[in-house]
Amino acid sequence: MNRLSISYDGRGSWRLDGEAVGPTRIFSALPAALDDARELTNAAEALIEVRVDGVYACVHQEQGWPHRICAPLKTAA
Repeated sequence: MNRLSISYDGRGSWRLDGEAVGPTRIFSALPAALDDARELTNAAEALIEVRVDGVYACVHQEQGWPHRICAPLKTAA
């Protein structure tokens, strides 16, 4: 199973790390980091650790990544 780590640096960047990723990758948005992780692992089963401002969450994704980890930003009407 793939083990991935996504963390926010507090300055606008998201870091994606893990064996399947290779060198650390940097993104400006969480959805972009998740999309890249999904692509790099071919949506294989994964354990994803997310760290943001002292908050830790761990998400298990089965093959195909059926669980939504974040929602799109809402825009004002």
